Amino acid sequence: MVSLRNRIVRLGATFGVFAVIAIPAIGIAQDAPFDPAAFDVGFEPVAAGFDQPVFVTHAGDDRLFVVERGGTIRMIEEGAVVESPFLDITDRVGSDASERGLLGLAFAPNYGETGLFYVNYTDLDGNTVVSRFQSPADGAFDGAESEQVILTQEQPYPNHNGGMLAFGPDNYLYIGLGDGGSGGDPEGNAQRLDTWLGKILRIEVDPEFTDGKPYAVPEDNPFVGDPEALPEIWSYGLRNPWRFSFDRETGDLWIGDVGQSEYEEVSVIAVDDGGANFGWNVVEGPACFVEAECDPSTFVEPAFSYTHSSGSGCSVTGGYVYRGEQFADLFGVYLLADFCSGLIWGGGVDAAGEMVFSESVESGFQLSSFGEGVDGEIYVTDFGGGVYVFAPPL
Repeated sequence: MVSLRNRIVRLGATFGVFAVIAIPAIGIAQDAPFDPAAFDVGFEPVAAGFDQPVFVTHAGDDRLFVVERGGTIRMIEEGAVVESPFLDITDRVGSDASERGLLGLAFAPNYGETGLFYVNYTDLDGNTVVSRFQSPADGAFDGAESEQVILTQEQPYPNHNGGMLAFGPDNYLYIGLGDGGSGGDPEGNAQRLDTWLGKILRIEVDPEFTDGKPYAVPEDNPFVGDPEALPEIWSYGLRNPWRFSFDRETGDLWIGDVGQSEYEEVSVIAVDDGGANFGWNVVEGPACFVEAECDPSTFVEPAFSYTHSSGSGCSVTGGYVYRGEQFADLFGVYLLADFCSGLIWGGGVDAAGEMVFSESVESGFQLSSFGEGVDGEIYVTDFGGGVYVFAPPL
């Protein structure tokens, strides 16, 4: 595991509330130094009336696709919500618990030619399913007939299902899985390499390269050839990586990992840093968790963390590095939020070349997810039913 180098610990304005690991830029492309004191954002409504939206993304064009937790995907085209769902799999999605449901969506990099896209959901038994669907060339779509299951994972508890899917700059599919749930990772799944739980997986799903199988394991995955580890594992030591993203310019992987009783955290690693261990459940955020004493520096330390006791919230929503054109001052800035409080932060490289984070800004939303448009503009989903786009503040 290649660790982040030359970390310098900084504490925010309220000592002990925010912990920021200021690091030299891993691969961040940024036009101007980030001034955290000047951070501010606004929002414009895009569409409303969604049923518990948990993600929004694009398919390589100007359309937006909104994932509803109950099992549907709705499409926004030319500013209007298309009446018929793009996908309806409510008959096979179990959403009886708050962390279950249709949770993730990723369009294949060559979706325009293949029509292939992938979803992550919990089934009626509460287990994780990652499946492939195919949109027909004529635009009409019946998702029930095209599903091909890629992989499944038994979930011992109804929480910590992860759910994020994203194609990396290498065109492999990355899959986020939580530690299996309950509290404190009672089975130690996150540190075990014989289970997918508490991990990010990396697999090849393009049918052209899988030899008729649902997926193939890339030969350069970090644990290929290790008889005591599952070869699909890319990184481990995660509690519940609800949302992660790749910087579209540098390829850096940003992970928002939902915490246990005190710390919420965001970590960043270089795109080729396979085998990274983020430390759960030995550590939670920057602090020891299962032992009175431990050495957090033996793991990838969070770039940013905040505490529940500070009143900043209780569940981090990882976001994206801004690469749009509407906010010159935010170019190269990473955006994240908290689901419970609706607070938003920005993090970028300052004049000294170190990663620093702003104080929080109130959004007024139950911010369940960020999303990125084809043009790099950033969207958010409000769990109460709306989709918004970042806009200049009033």
